Amino acid sequence: MSVCSVGVHMVSDLEAMKQRLESSQLRTYNLTASDLVKDHLRYLMGGRLNVENEVLCRFVFPERPGALMKFLDTFSPRWNISLFHYRGQGETGANVLVGIQVGKSEMEEFIQRSESLGYEYVLVTNDSNFQLLMH
Repeated sequence: MSVCSVGVHMVSDLEAMKQRLESSQLRTYNLTASDLVKDHLRYLMGGRLNVENEVLCRFVFPERPGALMKFLDTFSPRWNISLFHYRGQGETGANVLVGIQVGKSEMEEFIQRSESLGYEYVLVTNDSNFQLLMH
């Protein structure tokens, strides 16, 4: 699979390009509506392997001293952090894509710890765009 990013000025230009590609037997996916792709996955292309028991989450870290330490104290060394991609958003905080190796029998504990952390988060392990681009 090859991934290409294109810039067009009008939706009609995008549709015309999509039709030309598909007429040449090339599959297309429009990922412009995915915040996960825009914030993280486009920077992580290439070389990603399957990581055993990896749970993928997006956290919003508050912009304050100690936020990272609080996160690390919550999850490490209990679980291995296999991926950490930080995208600062200024004073509003940071979007952080995190991979953590959590066994199936430990998921309930992981979710409890994630919720007690107090940071906004969402599990994205099964996100179709993640599956498409990273596996």
